Amino acid sequence: MDSMWLCSQIHARRREQQVMKPSAVAVPLAVATLPLLTFVAGCDQLADLADRVAEAALPVEPQAAPQSEPQVEDAQAELPKRPETSTAHSETDVISFRSILENEQMTRRERIRAFENLDPAALQKPFARSNVSAAPQGERAERRTGNREPADWEIATARRRVPVVMYSTSWCGVCKRARAYFVEKRIAFEEHDVDQNAAARAEYLRLNPRRSVPTIKIADEVVVGFSPAAVERALDAAARARLN
Repeated sequence: MDSMWLCSQIHARRREQQVMKPSAVAVPLAVATLPLLTFVAGCDQLADLADRVAEAALPVEPQAAPQSEPQVEDAQAELPKRPETSTAHSETDVISFRSILENEQMTRRERIRAFENLDPAALQKPFARSNVSAAPQGERAERRTGNREPADWEIATARRRVPVVMYSTSWCGVCKRARAYFVEKRIAFEEHDVDQNAAARAEYLRLNPRRSVPTIKIADEVVVGFSPAAVERALDAAARARLN
């Protein structure tokens, strides 16, 4: 009778486990009943209950997060390749009158070749220092007053009147960055595609025999390639020249 009663209790316990979710309280209770069940013969539920107790006691392993799918770049954002009929090639270096003078790594032959690529109007000699050292004190003071440093607002106003012309192509990535820079800084400029405009191509080849784009003419200075620093220096120099 005792054996039958214990077996009925095990069956009832098993039905409760199927209905209710195992909790932390049910595990120790089931473990406590195991010594009693060992004395009961013919109860096949003992092995089943032992398996359930073991499964409830095991820690649950955390599931790995699903791997994110790699993002596919938009192929349409890529610039077109250079057509065979194009007369220009992409230029990443920047060559201007000031950069040639300040570049200590260029050889004499490289400097001469670089100067030949500039607009002749940009090859102006630096202002020579005055050799009149015995001038009267009053005259020197008046000369300094006439050559005073322009104010920032004067330079900013003069910069708006500096003509900027960029010779580019539709496939040039550097030209795209230069265009975006001009728009961001609100610098007024003209742009000519040397592959589409024959007149612009002729002027572009005259300014830059190296046939590289972009070629940017800022007033009388020609900047080959694009660099924000080179563009800003050329704009400031042209603005100051207008104020003198």
